[in-house]
Amino acid sequence: MNFANQYSKNLYFCKNELKMKKFSFWWLYLPFLMIACQQYSAKQDTNVRRLSFDDYWKFHYGDVADAFISLFDDSGWQTLDVPHDWSVEMPFSRDKGTSANGFTVGGTGWYRKSFQLQSGDEEKLHRLYFEGVYMDADVWLNGHHVGNQPYGYSSFFCDITPFCKPHGEENILAVRVRNEGLNSRWYSGSGIYRHVWLETTNRLYLDTWGLYITTPVAGREKAVVRISAEAVNETALAEDIKLIIQIKDVLGKIVSEQYTDAQLNSGERKTLVQNIEISKPSLWSVDSPVLYTATAILSKGKKNMDGVSSSFGIRSIEYSTVNGFLLNGEPLKLKGGCVHHDHGLLGAASIDRAEERKVELLKANGFNAVRCAHNPPAPKFLDACDRLGLLVIDEAFDQWQKPKNPDDYHRFFDEWHERDLASMLLRDRNHPSVIMWSIGNEIRERADSSGVVIAAKLKDIVRRYDDTRPVQPVSTIFGIIPD
Repeated sequence: MNFANQYSKNLYFCKNELKMKKFSFWWLYLPFLMIACQQYSAKQDTNVRRLSFDDYWKFHYGDVADAFISLFDDSGWQTLDVPHDWSVEMPFSRDKGTSANGFTVGGTGWYRKSFQLQSGDEEKLHRLYFEGVYMDADVWLNGHHVGNQPYGYSSFFCDITPFCKPHGEENILAVRVRNEGLNSRWYSGSGIYRHVWLETTNRLYLDTWGLYITTPVAGREKAVVRISAEAVNETALAEDIKLIIQIKDVLGKIVSEQYTDAQLNSGERKTLVQNIEISKPSLWSVDSPVLYTATAILSKGKKNMDGVSSSFGIRSIEYSTVNGFLLNGEPLKLKGGCVHHDHGLLGAASIDRAEERKVELLKANGFNAVRCAHNPPAPKFLDACDRLGLLVIDEAFDQWQKPKNPDDYHRFFDEWHERDLASMLLRDRNHPSVIMWSIGNEIRERADSSGVVIAAKLKDIVRRYDDTRPVQPVSTIFGIIPD
């Protein structure tokens, strides 16, 4: 579906309706015209870089030979939208399920989706962005294997550029999900249970997770916002570029705009940094969660090549043996809970409103903090924490090398821990609500020498991507132990 064309038609209809009616009734149509304009603008912005891939998937429960092949006949499969959790939809089973997952069914499931590139996008770069698939996901495009992600809680990208067909031809996307064996101590759900996106950029672009925002100075009279953006040149030539950084307040007013000139060689990645002063900023807190928006725009000559945005909060955090936790220099007692990623009877599907409601309920019952038990949460959950003022301990793993269940993440830890930890850090480090990183929950190695070595390695990885928050070595059933 071409959203831009659809909303252009809506806009045209509204405008002509206004002309046809008497002047005395024009105000009745104004709200509809405004909605059409807003929707048109929103879809235009989305189509420039990121397009939702949630709709119109084909699904089949059970393993199928050759389901990744483009010509495979999926006409008899179920049609659905993601986020989707097949386990919550199926009958309970004492034979296939356990008490840990509520006697629900895992197994293997297949998803397929067809799509076309937009006209003029053939020479651009195309990446699929999966917010979360539980678990052990393999991805194919037009019969070519383009990615694997064992950990069910990591967000990940798949580069599909080499295998995309030109505009006018169908592309066939296939995803196999294997939630096999006993691999979780709680209800995990099964399937593509978080959002999916198609990102399309020019070959001169900004890395999506390369926009990094910190506030080294966060006073009531002045703030310093440090913004780094990672520019990438996948063209055949060196390019002269300009990086424009805009900061807008909660009302959408530009409070700062700065420029940096640079040159990128062919195949080069370069991190560009700006330090921006803001006078009399509104500080983010649990009682007044004021958010700013930073937008990085990459231009070449007079043409904007790419742009990425992120909300952020201006705030300081500090941990003291005397005063405990301090937010913006003021001691604050954490009144927190440990919350799993699922939504009860709704299952594990990351429904936006369910993520927001979870935060609302915590706040309404006197909580000001939450620990994500025992894995990285959905992006929409953290968005809600930012917007509503809930502090977060963001947790990476429930086990390292030693298993808690025979088929859990320990099978993949040695090969995948660095990539999965980096995924959480890069994705979540701009959230003002996140005040601590947790590298493990009730880890069995925590009492022996191997655990000391692993913890030190994981802490080094955290410091590589973010040095503004403490690392919680291991969370326990008794509480938290920050370093």
